[in-house]
Amino acid sequence: MSLSSAIKSVIRTTLYRSGVLGVWHRHRNKRALTVLMFHRVLPAGSEALAYSEREFAFSVEGFQKTLDFVARHYNVVDLAQVKVVIDGQGHLPDCPLLITFDDGWRDTVDYAMPELKKRGLPALLFLATEVVDLKHARWWQDAAVAVLANPQAASKLLEALGMSAEASIQNGYSQHVAARLAGMPDAQRRLVIHQADPQVLKKIDERQMVNADDLRQWTDNGFELGGHGHSHSPIAYATDPRAEVLDCRRHLRALGLEDLSLSYPHGVKNDASRELLKEAGFEVVFDSTPCLANVSNLPRLRFDVPRIHLPENGWTTCNGRIVPARLAMYLFPRAVI
Repeated sequence: MSLSSAIKSVIRTTLYRSGVLGVWHRHRNKRALTVLMFHRVLPAGSEALAYSEREFAFSVEGFQKTLDFVARHYNVVDLAQVKVVIDGQGHLPDCPLLITFDDGWRDTVDYAMPELKKRGLPALLFLATEVVDLKHARWWQDAAVAVLANPQAASKLLEALGMSAEASIQNGYSQHVAARLAGMPDAQRRLVIHQADPQVLKKIDERQMVNADDLRQWTDNGFELGGHGHSHSPIAYATDPRAEVLDCRRHLRALGLEDLSLSYPHGVKNDASRELLKEAGFEVVFDSTPCLANVSNLPRLRFDVPRIHLPENGWTTCNGRIVPARLAMYLFPRAVI
């Protein structure tokens, strides 16, 4: 650690432990909603964590410490409370925070849910509705991410998808790959991925994504569900955006949901996708803008509620362990919109 980094660490730790940061947060963010975005929670040292896209995975220990931090500094609310305010009724408590998960990973139920229950904290799972019916152990999206991390395999995948090699240096590259794969029948997309890397689909032998029983366990324990598209294609880039939205709605209705919410897959949105969601009856939609939402602005942010992706990395840890002072500096000063 450089001298300047060490000095910053001492200052950050001192401000947090003295309570100064907490007092500032309670004043500054009193009327600001913080929405946290998680994806995976897995045991440290597990093979699943080793194979995961680490930017989007938490160790169980790190998640525990993060929840303890959240419980200390925020009033955790559920989607129903947020929706009441968006509808122009009711109020949220001071320093409100909503916990969300994306995709529908089985470990959300296996490892995150028990920690939430221990602390009595509500949470919302945004489900890519297709995953419930997929039969294979490794989710195609996870396999595609691994392929794209291997330059040789990535070039084969691009060629199979009819994309030029230059696509890899363009903005939104991985999202466009996901959209093309998502538009295929599952058997075809898995064949394309296998041809790019014959081993990648075999590296996971236990089901990664939730099934119907997992979802019942989640909702029976009082946790909420929303949509994350159907195939996990970015709606704006989907082969058939309307079908992507309507298939998601149909599956959510089949799960018994009346009030529909959604988070944009891959955080990608445009005016057309927003209008499709409005027409389909979605009432609250979250994006990936890493800001806080002024509670008084929530009605106009109905289709653009900001969320903060919270990683377990150098921004939030020291020596591989979550540090509350780093969490505070990562979250408390965020812009409020």
